[in-house]
Amino acid sequence: MTDRSQFIHPIFIEISFHVSLVEAPIMGDIYLGLLVLAVLSAATFGIGRAIGRHVTPRTTNWLSVIAVAALMAYIACLWDKTSLVGLLPFSNLIVLGNWLPLEAGFLGGLASTQFAMPGWRRGLTVVGLQLAGVIVVLFPLMGVAPQCGNAWSEGICLQTTKQTCSAASAATLLKLHGIDTTEQEMAELCLTRRGTNWMGLYRGLKRKTADSEWEVEVFAGSADQLRLLNGPAILSVGLTQEALANRFYQTELGWRPGIRHSVVLLGFVTDLVDIGEPTPDSGRERWTNEDLQELYLGQGMRLVRRAR
Repeated sequence: MTDRSQFIHPIFIEISFHVSLVEAPIMGDIYLGLLVLAVLSAATFGIGRAIGRHVTPRTTNWLSVIAVAALMAYIACLWDKTSLVGLLPFSNLIVLGNWLPLEAGFLGGLASTQFAMPGWRRGLTVVGLQLAGVIVVLFPLMGVAPQCGNAWSEGICLQTTKQTCSAASAATLLKLHGIDTTEQEMAELCLTRRGTNWMGLYRGLKRKTADSEWEVEVFAGSADQLRLLNGPAILSVGLTQEALANRFYQTELGWRPGIRHSVVLLGFVTDLVDIGEPTPDSGRERWTNEDLQELYLGQGMRLVRRAR
């Protein structure tokens, strides 16, 4: 197993602060998602305002509490969860799966009817809620994809930047299914910035397989269940908590607790695991079952044939 201390990065949460929403490839699905979300947010604002104008201030306060509770439930149960794919299996899931603007719209509508509140305070509350809803949606889209090379080793795409392990793994997975692409193309399709959100990875694979016989499946489960997969898959790997992690992976191999990485599961050979490792100078590796048990974080993606 290769030392990857210089190339592991947080693929789920880090975002570039360079602001640019217009980039190749065409972002039509993203813009459509933003339009749909804007219309729905305006609708929830209108609903909240209509309700607030026909109920007592006390009832409005209770509705606000319920709305906040619903928001907390959404964050706990659905926010950034793979279960969203079953509800919204679209390439623009990264936009449509963000329901915070809908809640902000409803709360803003209720707040706009609180006439007992000073006008400036009421206006500030409404504007603040709507602005927060806009920022939380646009934040993952800001920036541009890093400039990548095009390095391959034994059929494995090697990442040429610290940010693109997911993009490189996506290129490998697609190549294994007969779909040509590059690390650069996938970094753009996956909305890679200083890392790749899993919904960005889903988007990249979804867009690239749109006209093929393959569709994207997101899965979760244990390391043992991976043996039941029929074909390669992208795995999210890393060390969870430093207190619980095997120190060998940190001191000898460069893994850092809390930092996620993407690799491609190629298959199993008796007690060994064939891995497509995008870290430079790696390529194909053999992991032990212990490696897989220690590093697999329980989530991945693969391509399956479309139902006819």
